[in-house]
Amino acid sequence: MTDAVVVTGLGTVHPVGLGHEVLWAELCRSADAPVREHIDDFDPTPWFGRNEARRLDPYVLFGVAAAHLAVADAGDPDLDPLRTGVVMGNLYGAGTAIAQQQAVMEAEGRGAVSATLCSVSCEDAAASQISIRLGLRGPSRLLVMSCASGTAAVGEAAALIATGRCDAVVAGATLGPVPDVIKASYENVRVRSRSGWERPFDVRRDGFEFCEGAAVVLLERRSHAEARGARIRAVVDGWATSNDAFHLSKPSGDGLELAMRWAIEHAGRTPDEIAHVNAHATGTGTGDVVEAEAIRRVFGDRSLPVTSVKGVTGHSLAAAGAFETAIVALSFEHALLPPTAVELELDPAVGLDVVSGSPRPWTPGPTLKSSFGLGGQNAAIVLSPPTA
Repeated sequence: MTDAVVVTGLGTVHPVGLGHEVLWAELCRSADAPVREHIDDFDPTPWFGRNEARRLDPYVLFGVAAAHLAVADAGDPDLDPLRTGVVMGNLYGAGTAIAQQQAVMEAEGRGAVSATLCSVSCEDAAASQISIRLGLRGPSRLLVMSCASGTAAVGEAAALIATGRCDAVVAGATLGPVPDVIKASYENVRVRSRSGWERPFDVRRDGFEFCEGAAVVLLERRSHAEARGARIRAVVDGWATSNDAFHLSKPSGDGLELAMRWAIEHAGRTPDEIAHVNAHATGTGTGDVVEAEAIRRVFGDRSLPVTSVKGVTGHSLAAAGAFETAIVALSFEHALLPPTAVELELDPAVGLDVVSGSPRPWTPGPTLKSSFGLGGQNAAIVLSPPTA
């Protein structure tokens, strides 16, 4: 890639607080505790009027806030509205807003339903609102690839820059409160934790716990970022997506292996050059082992550090990969790999060097970030530190 795609801004909205500094501190604190699912004290008023905030679904509010934080973190650049795009991942959409208006209709009749529901409940509402709030008139896209959406959104955004369509793209994903009926379905397929603890790669794992929030990164063409003196947090070297073509809810690992290999190849690298893998690892009985096997097939007998942060962050479904992209960039900045869990009892079937207990110092190098989800969807990106 002659003019690389770089990460210049990070924005996160998570139950532990606003901003990537708070999230990073929580990751490095290494507290072994149940996952926090809900954002209970979110204040939308820095970005929305109170009446407007009441009309919009929380997932839209979270996404817009994260986008503003990412742009601010990048130094509030003067972005050309015609050369700047938006790519946002999403899953389950505006469940809260729809449920609220359903209750209004049942209590007061059809005439009482908000006239704005049809627009604010659209699946692309977060992407559209970000475009509106930031005045961006370039491509504005929704990407739905189940739990691979956030990672795929970063790759899709990088492609918009690499092909010359955009100079900058706001990219990420967001998740609001998951409807209870959807939670019940996850419980019945036995992938949601009964304990509320998420323990990736642990022999005691019993599934994942949901976590609301949003993560957004600002991507720029490197020459564009350097021309304005921007701090470069990471380089997006390569990206790829694939499908298992196997089963609606059971991962095969073959498609994930393809996505990882293709992303490394697209980055112009070999597996031997990858210094760290940030895994999807949600703490499910089958998924963690299938993923570990795919990682071992890509890297062979070579030992390299593997992390999964969901023991702290929880599983934000579509937004998970976006959070983890930001966390990889922070691991470059701090020269630390955050631990997977404090008291990890590694499953022997995993067979990987899983970072646990406390943050591990490292020499930042090319990192493979992979994600997979329902429908056999897979996505992977390769990120490098600015000086690699």
